[in-house]
Amino acid sequence: MNRQITEEVLAALRGVDDPELGVSIVDLGLVVSIDVVGSCVLVVLATTSPACPLGGLIAETAAAAVGDRLGPAYGIRITLDRRAVWSPADADPAVRARFERPQSRFLDALRSGLEHWKLAR
Repeated sequence: MNRQITEEVLAALRGVDDPELGVSIVDLGLVVSIDVVGSCVLVVLATTSPACPLGGLIAETAAAAVGDRLGPAYGIRITLDRRAVWSPADADPAVRARFERPQSRFLDALRSGLEHWKLAR
C-alpha cells in the first residue's frame, strides 16, 4: 500500500515545477524522500541552492498538489532540507541535456590548432 501511495505522491509532484526553471521538481531531482506513516505523508525536498527564495512557494505548491491527489484521508507534511546539496547531476538525464552548454566549434577548432602546433614543435 505504501508503494502505491508513494507512486501517487511522485505523480502529484511531477506536476510541480521549479518556478525559475520551469521543470518538474521530480525531474530536477529535488525530492529527497517520501515516507508514508499510517495516513501521514512526509516529503522532504531540496532546493537548487540553500538560499533559494522560492523554496517556500515550491513546498506550498507541492503540499497542495499531493493533497489534491490523495484527498482528505491523508495528512501532508512537506519539509525543505536547505542543507541538502543539489547538483545538476541529480536531475534526470533529459533535463541535464537541456541545460548543458552546446559544444563550441570555435573552441574545438582552437584546441585542434593548439594540438597541431604542439606536435609541430
